[in-house]
Amino acid sequence: SPFSVIPAMGTLDIGDTMQVTVGFQPLETGDHSTSLVVHYDTGEDTHTSLHGRAVDVHIRLDRNTVTIDKTYITLSKRATVLIHNLSDITVYFQWKATDTQEEEDQLKLKQYHMLCQQKKDKLSDFLKECGVDTICQEHFTLLTHSLQSERAKVLGDPMLFYDDVFSIEPKEGEIRPNCSVEISVFFKPQEARIYKRAVYCDISGRENRLPLLLRGEGLGPQLHFCFEELSIGEVFVRATHRYEVILFNNGPIEASFSLVPPVTAMGSCFTFLPQEGIVAPGGLRAIRISFCPTILGEFEEEFCFHVTESPKPVTLTIRGCVMGPSFHFDVPALHFGDVSFGFPRTLKCCLSNTSLAPMAFNLRIPGDGLGGPSIDSCLQASKPTCQSWRKEVQAFMEPREFTISPCSGTVRALGSQDIKVTLCSNTVKEYKLELVMDVEGVGKNVFVLTLTARCIVPPLRVLNPVVWFGYCCLKVPYYKKLTLVNDSDFPGCYCLLPQKHKEKAAAWYSSSMPSGIIEAHNSVEIPITLESQLLGDCNITAEVAMFGREGSPLEIHLECIGQGPVVYVYPREIDFGTIPVLKDRSKTFQLANQSDIPATFQAEMAGKCSRWRIEPSQGVVPPNSELPVVVIANLDDTEKFQDKVKVLIVNSPMTVISVQAVGTGTTIVTDKLLTPNLDLKSRFSPCSYQFKITNRGRRIHRLYWSTEGFSIFRRSTHPPALGASKSKDASQTPRDGSPVFKLRPLQMDLRPGQTVEMVLEGCSSTPQVVKERLLCHAMVGKEKAKKQIMQVDVTCKFICPVVQMSSRAITFRVEKKPSDVLTLQYQPLSLRNTCSLPFSIVLDLEQPFQICSVDQQPLPADCKVSIWEELHLCIQFNPAYENNLNSRVAERVLRICFMEHPHEEQITVQGEVYFPNLHLQTKAVDFGCIMNDTEQVLYMEMTNCSPIPAQYHWSFLMDSQVNPIRYVHHPCASPSMELLQPGFGVTGTELTTPAPSQSLCIFLQTQKKTFVLPTCLMNISTLEWEVAPSCSRMILLRPASCSLQSMVLVFQELSSTGVEPQRMVRKRGLSQFSEVQHLNVGMQEVFDVQPLWGVLQPGESQLVTFTFFGHANIVARVMALCHVEGGPTYEVVVTGQASCPSYQLDVEEIDWGLQVFNKVLKGEITLRNIGVVEFTYVVPNPSTGTAENPLPGVPVVVPTTGSIAPGEEQVLEVYYLPGKLGVFCRTFQVQVAHLEPEEIFLKGEGTLRRITKDFPCML
Repeated sequence: SPFSVIPAMGTLDIGDTMQVTVGFQPLETGDHSTSLVVHYDTGEDTHTSLHGRAVDVHIRLDRNTVTIDKTYITLSKRATVLIHNLSDITVYFQWKATDTQEEEDQLKLKQYHMLCQQKKDKLSDFLKECGVDTICQEHFTLLTHSLQSERAKVLGDPMLFYDDVFSIEPKEGEIRPNCSVEISVFFKPQEARIYKRAVYCDISGRENRLPLLLRGEGLGPQLHFCFEELSIGEVFVRATHRYEVILFNNGPIEASFSLVPPVTAMGSCFTFLPQEGIVAPGGLRAIRISFCPTILGEFEEEFCFHVTESPKPVTLTIRGCVMGPSFHFDVPALHFGDVSFGFPRTLKCCLSNTSLAPMAFNLRIPGDGLGGPSIDSCLQASKPTCQSWRKEVQAFMEPREFTISPCSGTVRALGSQDIKVTLCSNTVKEYKLELVMDVEGVGKNVFVLTLTARCIVPPLRVLNPVVWFGYCCLKVPYYKKLTLVNDSDFPGCYCLLPQKHKEKAAAWYSSSMPSGIIEAHNSVEIPITLESQLLGDCNITAEVAMFGREGSPLEIHLECIGQGPVVYVYPREIDFGTIPVLKDRSKTFQLANQSDIPATFQAEMAGKCSRWRIEPSQGVVPPNSELPVVVIANLDDTEKFQDKVKVLIVNSPMTVISVQAVGTGTTIVTDKLLTPNLDLKSRFSPCSYQFKITNRGRRIHRLYWSTEGFSIFRRSTHPPALGASKSKDASQTPRDGSPVFKLRPLQMDLRPGQTVEMVLEGCSSTPQVVKERLLCHAMVGKEKAKKQIMQVDVTCKFICPVVQMSSRAITFRVEKKPSDVLTLQYQPLSLRNTCSLPFSIVLDLEQPFQICSVDQQPLPADCKVSIWEELHLCIQFNPAYENNLNSRVAERVLRICFMEHPHEEQITVQGEVYFPNLHLQTKAVDFGCIMNDTEQVLYMEMTNCSPIPAQYHWSFLMDSQVNPIRYVHHPCASPSMELLQPGFGVTGTELTTPAPSQSLCIFLQTQKKTFVLPTCLMNISTLEWEVAPSCSRMILLRPASCSLQSMVLVFQELSSTGVEPQRMVRKRGLSQFSEVQHLNVGMQEVFDVQPLWGVLQPGESQLVTFTFFGHANIVARVMALCHVEGGPTYEVVVTGQASCPSYQLDVEEIDWGLQVFNKVLKGEITLRNIGVVEFTYVVPNPSTGTAENPLPGVPVVVPTTGSIAPGEEQVLEVYYLPGKLGVFCRTFQVQVAHLEPEEIFLKGEGTLRRITKDFPCML
């Protein structure tokens, strides 16, 4: 409805009046009416008729169409239009892109839906990513607010006209009555085309919007060539032609151009430089054109240049005609005439290019063979073993016999090229072929030149077909010559063919020059070498082949008679006589060669395992000379030996020589020289000398060893083997009357060829020079008597190893300051061998030390030290051998062991590592239990026990599992609960958060087993709490604070129905259950350490003050950490507890009943300490009487004062003397600590002793 009312509702007091404003704002012209209804709270309604008429105000545009002049892109032009307000009211106008409000609303709705879809997609993605991440949830909230802001912006957008090409200023404004407003329309085209836009003016006071049509045309860059066509006329193929054209820019804006690549074959022959660029307004650009045609014929090509922001390209047409080259040869044909087989012949011709362009040509001979190149006679003659001489290899394809040089190339314009054609014929025939020329870019077979020739093979003959060599010694070469004659007019090529089946032939022939060239009308001599292989007559056939001749080669017969060498051998018998065994003795015989050829011989012994050998056993005796041959005897037993020597002469009969000898001596030998003297020179004790003894004879030997001047060695004495432990045992020290050197084994049986390892061992307890003689006796074979076969004089000088050390003690000292880094420490050590023998030492040193070389590299297990050699070492110390910061001292012993001697040297190695360290007097500070709301101070002494200043500071290890703070309530006051902090709560039960849909009920146990009040039931589903996560971290005492948050527990008291009442016991304390509130205190409010930080100089001591603040009913335990900068962290356990005194009286009233008034009454009261803190008690105003003699009517309490430890009890004895007859009631007080005194009532009645006698009835 166009009508509106303000205010729409309200309240009127009695007698009040209110003005109501009715508004009329129509959106359409015409009459409008409606009824205004006022509703009262009494149920009564009143109706008022409203009428209104809407008409369009008189507002118009001065024109309906605005046409803007042509405008170049990137430039802009302006036009104006007037809005006339011919009415008497002020109107408001807006320029919009839609014709009606409905279209505008639909456009807003479309944009709104797009935003909604974006919101839906983004919210879906974030819901997947968020989960329970609070950061993502905050991001999600910001995104929601952002989307809501964007949606509000779309709904509130006035939708004013906006366009990239047309713009209107102002877009909105007011027009006063009878006034006009000038509107500017700006046109800035982006492309070279015609633009049309419709814009609508929404004016208040009009139902319809006023349309305005905007028109404009954009102009692009104005580029053109200086001419549209370029005719280049006739040009030669493959000739490069160059042209130039000018590109003008007639427009006011710069023009960017680029060549559109041509797609035709002729177009690709053109090259434009530059292909792209920018022409300034009013400027020009020269473009160079290069044309190198490859296709013949006329052409017309159109080239396009794309101009940026211009719809049409700039074109250039080029037309012309491409002609081929012109040429000629200087000869009509090439006639080779007669040519010899395999001999090349070359002819020349000249090719001239008569055109103005270079010409690329290719020459070929179609009728030539397609195989490999033909074989030249010179090449063939250099390969006498080639199979082609025997025609055994047949080519699959005809050879290529013509060679053209050059076969292809380019002849420059108006130039010429010499052509060489060579024919090397390998086919006996007549040739009539064509030399064909192809011109690149023109075609094939452009020109043909005739080629003619004839190939012949000249006939050859042998002047002496039979060659006689006479008598020939076997395998001795003999030389003759063979004459070959060429009677023709052409040269020829020949070859003496290699001998076939040479291994079976009676004689071998060869030639040093088997092949070659024989010129026309000439002869050649071929050298032939013949070597007879068999005795007797010999006749073999040799063959001479002609290169190119078909058929059998020429045959030559080679004849000779073979014969062998003549050798005389003397003497025919050799007698060596008596010779020592196992030693070489030699005799000589002669070989006399009485022939003219060398004699090859081989000599060998006739017997098996002969004791003779021949040197040389084979060889060659030169012609007409003698050669001595040595026969060497080496006997292996003491008996007579005989044998024969067989002399074999190649191609001669065998000769036999007899030999004999008798052996003397022994066949027992050693691998090292022992006899007559064995000088061991300087040795360490014990020492050993190893050698092998071998029986090289034919009979078994039983050997016995002894020392001259001593009895036979005892078998029980066995010095240690080499490398064994070298302890100075008495068993190793030779006793008086025993030899220094001993052999192992003392006796043995040696079979022929057997070897036994012997060990000569010597041991001397003191350095000295020892000389002893060893004797060896033997029983040979079946002989019964022993005979001496060996005598050895042993000399040895025993010494001790001496090493000179640079230091006997090595000490490392490292003081680790906080800023230092522990690194490996090194100290030098030198060891010098000052004795006369080299020795090997083994250095043993345990960690954290290590022995290194001077370049700080690990040493091998043992080290060899030569005489007077000085071994330079380093001792490495690792100060970080323990992974802590405590000062420490490592002491080890470097043991120097000698592998050759039991002597041992030692060096003390000590490593000291000092950190800033403290010595604490105690590891635990226990305050015990103190009274609530009091404090206690304890002291601990702390000393710097290191040589480095120690900077320290104290902190508490804040961990709810390690440092619990809890509150304990005594059951005398109420059934108190422990806080549900980590580490406390329901014992044996793990609390878990219940699911939202579940309701879990549990019973909470109190500290004691018995409740005074009914047990409280707690519903976990209605319980809310917040517990800070447990953390184990180090915090400073004063700056930090504990973040433990207490729980809020909601309790509901169960009905007491069915609860069994319990016996009441008087218990007293300070708190009531309903009023207990424990503040969330931090550890700094419970314990304190002073000083918190400081520096202690070496050896300095300081008292550390620990203070415990006894908050009500608190039990606390904390780990106090003393951090030393650069040192360890020391732990001190600090514990404390605070509580109120809590006690229990078993009775509050003593009722004695009837008692004799003058009798001292006695009663007992038990006072129990049911708390955790020790307290004192006192009976105020005690009586001056004693327990034995109390004052009448005044109670006496014993004891009247005292102290009761937690859990203990004290029995108070009460003595009372009534002193008079009648009922009595007295009180006295017992005060515990600072609590209110407790009154004890004494009741009874004093009376006299009464005797009642029942006299018997006297009847």
